[in-house]
Amino acid sequence: MKVLKYKRQLDEADASVVFVTFDDPEPVRRGLLAGLEVPYPVLVDRERVAYRAWGLRRSSVAAIWLDPRVWARYAALVVRGERLRRLGSDTLQLGGDFVLDGDGKVVYARPQQRDDRPPVGELLRMLRSASR
Repeated sequence: MKVLKYKRQLDEADASVVFVTFDDPEPVRRGLLAGLEVPYPVLVDRERVAYRAWGLRRSSVAAIWLDPRVWARYAALVVRGERLRRLGSDTLQLGGDFVLDGDGKVVYARPQQRDDRPPVGELLRMLRSASR
């Protein structure tokens, strides 16, 4: 969760950060959030209402697990000594990153591919421009 390393900059941009997951809270605490202090709300959307509303689709087994970029990403994490976090209950569900301005208007939307996350710097730039 690289975004946690940027808490100061997010606070300076007066950002409200929310994480949304569809998994049960306890496995999320034991897996994805294990050992992390997350200063932001983590919302559980079991029915994936928000996922559908934001147009976040599911991928295919082939697109994810046969993609060499996915394996390369996991290998890079291991080489850097990072702990691999337990996968969620649906590895085919794709997520996304969104920035809304103070009026709730979407000023940045990036539904993701399996190994695609925007650089946090890009999100910070969008936050700063949205607050003007």
